Amino acid sequence: MSEAIVDLVSTGRTLKENGLVEVDTLFQSTARLIAHPLSYRLNLDHLNDLSEQIKNSVSKS
Repeated sequence: MSEAIVDLVSTGRTLKENGLVEVDTLFQSTARLIAHPLSYRLNLDHLNDLSEQIKNSVSKS
């Protein structure tokens, strides 16, 4: 059994469900959608739609 783990936590629900306790916040992070410059130019509308879908999905949870 491990003494500790490092995990990415959003709401903390999974920690609670598993009886885990947050000891410290190591750093804050953000999610990024990254595209190759050529793909970005050729698929801008699709990438913008994808970005909006992801944002909407995250805001609903």
